[in-house]
Amino acid sequence: MLAMIHFAPWYRNPMRLEFSESVRPVVEAEKGLEIPVDWVGEEEEALGRYLERGFGNSYDFGQAE
Repeated sequence: MLAMIHFAPWYRNPMRLEFSESVRPVVEAEKGLEIPVDWVGEEEEALGRYLERGFGNSYDFGQAE
């Protein structure tokens, strides 16, 4: 399951997604969205840290200065 939060272009939020390199072609094929992504290796990072991420209330939705 993939859940994403969308921000308006004027909302200055520094949060970025973390995706495995294996899905890069699919994400970069989407031309209608600006997707802030940090690309990581699948085995060493994406799969290893997936279940250690926080839940929705552990993220900061404040705007950057």
